[in-house]
Amino acid sequence: MRILVLSNLYPPNVIGGYERLCFEVTCALAAAGHEIVVLTSDYGGAVAEYPGQRVLRDLRLLTGPDIYTPFPGTPEDRAAIGVTNLAILHRVLEEVRPDVVFAWNLFFLDASMLKALEESRFRTVVMLTDNWLLVMRNPEFVSAYFRDMVHGPHPFVPPPEPAPAPPPSLLHRVVARVRRLAGRAPMPGLEAIFGAAFVRDLYAAGGSRFPRHRVIHNGVKQSGHAAAPTVDRTGLVEAGTLNLLFAGRMVDLKGAHTAVAAMPLLDPAALGVDRIQLTLLGDMQDAAYMTQLQDAIAQSGQAGSILLRPTVAESALPALFNAHDIYLFPSLYEPFSLTLIHAMALGIPTIASRTGGNPEIMRDDESGLLFDKGDASGLAAAITRMARDGALRARLAEGGRHSASRFTFERMVAEMAEFLASRA
Repeated sequence: MRILVLSNLYPPNVIGGYERLCFEVTCALAAAGHEIVVLTSDYGGAVAEYPGQRVLRDLRLLTGPDIYTPFPGTPEDRAAIGVTNLAILHRVLEEVRPDVVFAWNLFFLDASMLKALEESRFRTVVMLTDNWLLVMRNPEFVSAYFRDMVHGPHPFVPPPEPAPAPPPSLLHRVVARVRRLAGRAPMPGLEAIFGAAFVRDLYAAGGSRFPRHRVIHNGVKQSGHAAAPTVDRTGLVEAGTLNLLFAGRMVDLKGAHTAVAAMPLLDPAALGVDRIQLTLLGDMQDAAYMTQLQDAIAQSGQAGSILLRPTVAESALPALFNAHDIYLFPSLYEPFSLTLIHAMALGIPTIASRTGGNPEIMRDDESGLLFDKGDASGLAAAITRMARDGALRARLAEGGRHSASRFTFERMVAEMAEFLASRA
């Protein structure tokens, strides 16, 4: 296949997991012999070439000097950048003439890009592991969802499945065939791959359904995990100390502040330890959130027991998880986390929020413990239960390995390639 990959960011310019996953999938498709052209932005300024890929860094994102800063220009400036980006897209489409456009995250690009893909004669499959397309189509729904369900108390209830459409009549089929023969077939529209059933349901709730779609759970490379050293989870890594770990981007939605709020609720003596230490590890580029988090640490009375550390390479994850007793994953919003899969696959007992795609990865009391998002007391209760019971930690660690083994990178890429190659 000739595939045009479209993404707002692309390595070596990386912010989060979306563009990393896009890159890894694209590399795998190139290694399988597909002809790959990548159209991305100039954000970050770094360039690199990758085997089997032609990378065009011609688009411009509507952001400030970094991804967390709003676009500083006027509406006219915004419109001019949108027109230029749209012209680049049309030029590349006509030059490459792809069998399929594989569109990943298009946040910070004008909605006209999405409309052009919908109306293009070139088949487009959108990869949806987040709400970027829903923001373009129905921003009011997304705003209400985050207000009422992510930061508010209301639960998200998936909408009912629509009734199956009746088969087309003979007249409809004849008219459609005549239109195709006359070169007047309707535009193909968008098809979708969803990284989780939760994401599919969120889009449906926002009024955005795709007649042709598939849920393909995200996966991670686990070939080296089996050879990684393991830890006896019936005991603690460091005698007398309970070492807790949060690893993820330091942004509001990842919920590091919930872990901080749980710390004063934990009693070392009741847990049978001398001290409790929480390590918060991750990307700290969101300056506004870091100010809030550092204030929360100071006000918790636990500043001496909470460490802030920068992110580590994926290759360092086995050693990182082995150096801690319990992994905390307290996201307020989490479509489908690769880091959570890594943690479970590497055998660290894990506590995660019961939100988004997390329950698709983890079963409560089988492969980890789940608690209600934002509930610091619920998180503290889960930590207490797990800290007191070494046999429980060992059982959940083994259950986590088994559950995570379903979410492999190789399985995900094979299913994606099959969907990209198939036709309705």
